[in-house]
Amino acid sequence: MYVSTPHGGVLALDAGSGKLRWQAPYNPAYVLLFAVSRGVGLADGKVIIATQDCRVVALDAATGKSMWNEQGCQDTSNSWYSMAAYVYKNRIILGTGGGDNGNIGLVSAFSIDDGKRLWDWQTIPGPGQPGHETWPGDSWKHGGGAVWSGLAIDQDTDTLFVAPGNPGPDFVLNGRRGENLYTDSLVALDISGETPKVKWYYKILENDSHDDDPAMIPVLFEGQVGGQSRPLVAIGDKAGNFVILDRTNGAVVHRLALSKQAGLDTPPSPEGTDACPNHGGGIEWNGGTYDPKTNSFLVPSTEECATWKITTDDPQYIPGQPYTGGPFPTRRKGTGVLTSIDVNTGELRWRNPLPYPAEGGVLVTATGLAFTSDVGGNVYAFDAASGHEYWRNSTGSAVVGPISAYSHNGTEYLALVVGQAGNQQTPNLPSSQGSRVIAYRLGNAQVVINDTTGQVALANAPNGKGGESESPPKSEGSAPYTMQQVAQGSDIYAHQCAACHGATLQGISAPALTGPGFGRSHLNASQLRTVVTQTMPLTAPGSLKPGDYAAVMAFLLSYDCVQPAGDGQEPFPEKDLPDLQKVEVGGATCTPKK
Repeated sequence: MYVSTPHGGVLALDAGSGKLRWQAPYNPAYVLLFAVSRGVGLADGKVIIATQDCRVVALDAATGKSMWNEQGCQDTSNSWYSMAAYVYKNRIILGTGGGDNGNIGLVSAFSIDDGKRLWDWQTIPGPGQPGHETWPGDSWKHGGGAVWSGLAIDQDTDTLFVAPGNPGPDFVLNGRRGENLYTDSLVALDISGETPKVKWYYKILENDSHDDDPAMIPVLFEGQVGGQSRPLVAIGDKAGNFVILDRTNGAVVHRLALSKQAGLDTPPSPEGTDACPNHGGGIEWNGGTYDPKTNSFLVPSTEECATWKITTDDPQYIPGQPYTGGPFPTRRKGTGVLTSIDVNTGELRWRNPLPYPAEGGVLVTATGLAFTSDVGGNVYAFDAASGHEYWRNSTGSAVVGPISAYSHNGTEYLALVVGQAGNQQTPNLPSSQGSRVIAYRLGNAQVVINDTTGQVALANAPNGKGGESESPPKSEGSAPYTMQQVAQGSDIYAHQCAACHGATLQGISAPALTGPGFGRSHLNASQLRTVVTQTMPLTAPGSLKPGDYAAVMAFLLSYDCVQPAGDGQEPFPEKDLPDLQKVEVGGATCTPKK
């Protein structure tokens, strides 16, 4: 069993016992927004991992040793990889994330033999290309359209299905009203030749100003419609729209709204506008699945609203920074629902409410069981035909990844990765809960758990590449702060920051704030203060009081071994000071004293 870690590392586990066979740590040169990895590709004895810093890496599947490491996405100021690698006909196919930073989405193919780039396809048409006219002026240059979650390939027709995400700037329509191709669309690409060609596209959403991209990985299936078998493709977006199309020509078979929709036609304003769902609602990247026994499509979705505000209606593009027009709204307590849809008629067969957002997808077995999960840490087994609940289990930590099924030595297992999921955190789970792989052995109550004790934690950013160790750069200079500020900052950090950056600053879905990778940023205290005060918390930058930001800075400096100036009685300032530029924050880790 191969498991990717948020920062691009890979763990190889014994599928029967969960014991670690090998690990290949990876510490990215940079992390632009937050760290996440949605899996690996497997082919030709290689494990393929695409990283946060735009590398495509091939590891020996037996040993974890690096076989090659090549440059992937080209716009390294704004782009990264977060999706699993797809391998097809000796080609590795990947899409870039970064649409919220104002990049142009890119789908690329690489040779599995040596990582050589074979072709690129831009999701935003350039001058002279069909669809370019849907972008007013120069708005296309930072149009977004990231392909960050996944893709699907019809091997019979050499057709690649991709779903480019929302346009940029995310929350501002000013200057880009229109169709904005190929954002918020499902696109079928002919990849039989040397370069991809568009066969057809379906526009799911127009004038998107709420980050409602089609996060769901497309699902290909043969379904019964009108008494006949048809080749179909299903797609869903974060607005809760669910669409089934004929995959040969893009004709719509069914379209439904599976989440409450309100206010999405009203762009965010400086005063604030309410809209449902929010950017974490609707249908997420794991999407749903087709059940051939009942000719049903099962899909989880989330009900969650938000208040959207912009700080400007003319955002300026700055490389490496969010290109949105305002902060992402604060997440509220949402709920989930698992829906069964009759593929023949498009009608709902049943809907089961879940107490927390449902983002982990659904797995249907040949025996008629539907397994799903929620962000509250629950795993469920339902009857796929009736929706009757047979079983549930609390994992003790958030679940946002998919459930996998496999057989090993005659025993069947269900496996999933659990752990705090950044901005998907729920109030009932402690931020210190570690990441782990859980495998349920079917047929009895035994549970095999692979924890992070004694190995590189799934949530950690390990030292070095390929297992090579390095000494973190040390902090230089001292800064004014008090132990009272450190204690206050520790509490604020636990509530505002730990869900993304980790309880021990090790990084979860956001970069580590200690260790070699952080130390290589060579930030001085003034620069770190600017980043913290102007960009954090991610969902509401600048929302803390000046004294609270100062306390968080004191906590961070203490953790990273920056010594207090003088006798430790001078507090960290609420405003920047020139002397802070002389204090270099290294990567060594110290335990703060409260």
